[in-house]
Amino acid sequence: MNSEDMIIYLTSLVAIGIIVVGLLATVFHSAVLAPIVIIGIILAIFALLAKGNFSHKIESIEKICFIITFIAIICSFILLYKPM
Repeated sequence: MNSEDMIIYLTSLVAIGIIVVGLLATVFHSAVLAPIVIIGIILAIFALLAKGNFSHKIESIEKICFIITFIAIICSFILLYKPM
């Protein structure tokens, strides 16, 4: 295996781990954690379908995830500090 195939394989394993842990946390704790599962599924799909130029695709996914995380933080602060 070359190094890019190994990175794809390890990234897929991480995504599958996110899905499993997110599902367990959602089932046993709270449905608020459900977006973690959705993000893990999206990451797994992107990682498994990536062929060639993998690093560029991962950087694009990283930018998208940063924007989604930034929006989630903004929404959480709005919900946290909204007047009752």
